[in-house]
Amino acid sequence: MKNRKKLVYYVIATSLLISQTVLAKGVALGDKVEVCSKISQDKARLVCFDQLTQVNKSTELVPQITAITAVQVDDFSKSHIKKTDEEKAKEILSISLTISKLEKTVRGQWRLTFKNGQKWQQKDTAKLRLTQGDLVVITKGALGAVYLQKENTNKRIKVKRLK
Repeated sequence: MKNRKKLVYYVIATSLLISQTVLAKGVALGDKVEVCSKISQDKARLVCFDQLTQVNKSTELVPQITAITAVQVDDFSKSHIKKTDEEKAKEILSISLTISKLEKTVRGQWRLTFKNGQKWQQKDTAKLRLTQGDLVVITKGALGAVYLQKENTNKRIKVKRLK
């Protein structure tokens, strides 16, 4: 029973591989296989199929491997490393910006444009009164969250950067 299951899995796997190569090679290969299958002599049919497989082996595509730079390797998963005191001191935790344009979305969330050209949009549904020309502070929070609040107030909204 186990040998039978192995045989079934083997047949399925090989048929999938063969069907993918046939589809990749196009109609010409299908025609050649059909011609080989119509040969009545066993040895001649076997030679025909052997020739087809030899042609297909030589035309197999080799996948492209992209070169990885040393910087990419160094930066891989670097956010999981505990930062040193120097790195923490260099990291910017908040910025102050002046609002140049305000608009509300269909859902009543703020879409803000600042004087430096950055665009941000509110992610939550909290209410915050903003006017053009207000000075706001954008602060990094836990787990990648970013918050916006008017200067000298405690109320804040969650935002994401658009541009």
